[in-house]
Amino acid sequence: MTEYYLYLDESTTHNPGFLNPVFCLAGIVVKKDDYHLVQQGLDKIKQQIWYDLSNPLDLVLHEKEVREAQNRMVDRSKIKSHYLRFRSNSYSRMLYSELDTLLKNIPCNVLGAVIRMDDLDQHFKKDIQSDYYLSAMQIVMENFCQFLINAGGIGHILIESRSHQDKQVRLRYNHIKAMGSMFVNPFAMQTLLKDIDFPSKTENIAGLQIADFVPNPFARNALGNKQPQFNIYQALRPLRYDGGLGKFDRFGMKIMP
Repeated sequence: MTEYYLYLDESTTHNPGFLNPVFCLAGIVVKKDDYHLVQQGLDKIKQQIWYDLSNPLDLVLHEKEVREAQNRMVDRSKIKSHYLRFRSNSYSRMLYSELDTLLKNIPCNVLGAVIRMDDLDQHFKKDIQSDYYLSAMQIVMENFCQFLINAGGIGHILIESRSHQDKQVRLRYNHIKAMGSMFVNPFAMQTLLKDIDFPSKTENIAGLQIADFVPNPFARNALGNKQPQFNIYQALRPLRYDGGLGKFDRFGMKIMP
């Protein structure tokens, strides 16, 4: 069977004062046979951005560090030297333009889930709520299974290691596989979904670096906030998986509750 990788990342955004927090778990689905296109595309971007360094391909692209470099309120001394160039609009524009082009040129889909946490609190009292990460993971796994059935494939999930969280995420993943979801039974999940892995940032996984740029634009959109000056939201929207039914908001990026 054809193998697919789902590279996931997470983002929480909110209004000032931690008002209206929104959580998003999202990423990209790539066929194993197409992964070399992701690697080649990201390598090209790194070579363009860090053309004057001896080791551009060894550097790890991380959206949070890009945003910190763009933020003039952050002291330069706290920014890694190779990220300082993103203080320049020309480099920021180049990065997001090239990411936009990469996403348009590689065969991939976007899968994710957004949890509006204030809405969750209004709908369900805290003492009966499921963990919001578990809820988001269940939606993502369910829709990934639907994707895999349509594609005739099996899937692997990769999430960048956060050593203190990995065990809990694996427990949630195994719990959902054992119990199934609202619409996908346990046997199907266990057949379609294989392992979940937690590579470290130092492993320099191209798919995870692209996935790092996916959740925040959708979280901001769900919150009703304007996208930053440089962003890839318009490139990501049409990549949302539609379930073969034209339902991007159901299968590609589901907002709950």
